[in-house]
Parts: sequence; C-alpha cells; structure tokens
Amino acid sequence: MDGLSETTKSRAGSNLTNKFQEITWNERKRLAFGGCVLENADSPRSSPSSQPDLRRIGMDRYYNIKPWSHNRVKLLVPEGALDYVNASPIVLKSPSDSELAPFRYVAMQGPTPQSTDSVWRMVAEQLGTTAVIVQLTNMVENGAQKCFPYFPHLEAEPTWVLNEKDVWQDGWAGSLTFKETQTLADGDIEVTKLILHVDGEEEDRTVWHLLYTKWPDFGVPAIEHLDSFFEIMRLSREYNMEDKPRIIHCSAGVGRTGTFIALEHLMRELDTGYLANYDANVTGEPDFIFKVVDLLREQRKSMVQAEIQFLFIYRVLRKLWLDKYRDTADGEYDVEPAPKRLEVSDTYSSD
Repeated sequence: MDGLSETTKSRAGSNLTNKFQEITWNERKRLAFGGCVLENADSPRSSPSSQPDLRRIGMDRYYNIKPWSHNRVKLLVPEGALDYVNASPIVLKSPSDSELAPFRYVAMQGPTPQSTDSVWRMVAEQLGTTAVIVQLTNMVENGAQKCFPYFPHLEAEPTWVLNEKDVWQDGWAGSLTFKETQTLADGDIEVTKLILHVDGEEEDRTVWHLLYTKWPDFGVPAIEHLDSFFEIMRLSREYNMEDKPRIIHCSAGVGRTGTFIALEHLMRELDTGYLANYDANVTGEPDFIFKVVDLLREQRKSMVQAEIQFLFIYRVLRKLWLDKYRDTADGEYDVEPAPKRLEVSDTYSSD
C-alpha cells in the first residue's frame, strides 16, 4: 500500500484522462443539442435586435467563458436595463445527509472595469448583511491582468462611489469603504474587510474579501500550500454567518473556481463518511468525483477547466481518504479501500 507500480500509475492516469475527456464531450453535447445555451453577451436573447448590445462591451473578460442562459445571476433592474453579470449560481446538495444545508455559491469571473458596479450591485442583491468573496487569482500574473482591482485597498483612497453615472436609470447607488487588511498563513491569504453602503438602506453590509495568492492559472496549489488552501475554505465558511451563497472567483471563474467548489463539497462528503465504502464498480454509476464535476458543468461552462485540476481533485481526495482511514499504528486501513480509490498514485509523488 506504500505506492503503486508504474504500470498501475500509467493506467490510472489514462483512465482519468478518459474521464476528463468524457466530461468535456458531455459539455459539447449540451451545446450542440440545445441542452444548454451560452448567454450571448453581444446579442442578448432579451434583445429584439441582432445588433450587438454596446452596453455589454467589456463585461466579459474572455469571449468564450459566459454563463448558461438558464443559470445566470440577473440583476434586479428595471425592464430593459442591463441585468447581466458574468456569474452563475451554484448549488451542491449532500447525497448522504438530507439534513445538511446545500453548499451555495456564486461562481464569477474576475471583474473588469466595466463590470465592477454590476458586481457590487450583485453583492448587495444576492448576499446578506455579511458577505464573503473568495478570490483565487492574483490581480496580475505573468505580466497579464487577471482581475481588475475592484475594491479600495489603500487608506489613502478608502472609499469608492458606486454607479455614479446611474447606468440602470433607477437611482441605485452606494459606496464601498476599505477598513483593514490582514495577512495570514505566511502571506498565502489576505483578508480584507470592506463596508458596502447602499443609498436608502438602513443597514450597511460587511464584506469579507479573502484572497488566496498561491494558485497559478491553469495549475494547482503546490503541496507546501495545501494547508493554507484548506484554511481559506474554512475561513470562508466561518465568515459567512448567514445562509447566503459565497462568491468564488478566479480570472475566468471556471478553472480554479470550479476546483475549489468541487473539492469543498467532496471534502464534506468525506467527513460525513459517505466515501468510506463508496465504490462505483459496485454501484455501476460514474465515480463520485466525475459526477460532481459533470454536475458543476451543468451549472456553469468549463468548471474544473484543466485536466491537471481534475487530477488534483482525485489526488487531494485520495490523500485525505488515506489520512482519515489509515491506522497509523500499523500502516493498515480501518476500511478496505475500494478499487476506484487506487486510480491515482500517492499524492504529490516525486515524479
């Protein structure tokens, strides 16, 4: 049980590659056969004209990453006003315990200059008096902007005015004020406290912005940063004191975002004991990780975007499963691992 043969490792990797390709094909079939339609930011379905809606220019960071039309966050604006923001509601229910509240998220792209006011209106409308935003990308990576700095973060300019131009023509306006920032986990996590004020509302909102700095685009956290990765998950739940979704975003809002969401859900199921004896070979169903990622892609395109991220989920779950069920006294297992759990080699092996 100390490791797998090179042949077994090769077969495991090939099997997971096939699974990832199947998920990709499932998504292509949804697009091809009308099961899901992407929200067209240039020509919205609500528009009677086939001409591009100039109000939407710059609202999407990437032309090919948009929410599904049937599952997008719509701003509560007057009829005919722009209700678009590149964000998708995500719900994951526990298959093991119906009493557990579903994990609820808003998966969002990294804001652009043009979308910033829309993002903060979404926060005001979708979240509670205490809101949590988890950012999994740095603002700039490898010299390219991955996310616009969409909140004040300096004491020299602590307050921003929102929607100064009244783009929705309904008088919605507000302000966003920086309060403080603290650094945790040896600099891996930055926690920023913001106050969101909406004109006409008596109670301000406290917004906790949690930035994770150690996750490269199209990559995965390194082994030395796993503890801080788990810590930002825990902090986001701790700060989210109300039964409201948490906003999770990276740059496109699908790769790192989807991986974070999938892993948090799967880790909870591991904690409940659901995965102790789960074996897709016996049930005849797709394995649980495959099912979760496929379900996420039904709710937002390209979630868990890269194969390395898909493999990362298996590796982390395998590590946590072994940590949970291994009897460290004699090196054996309290529960015999099912065949599907051996599909990947020891987590973060030297090769």
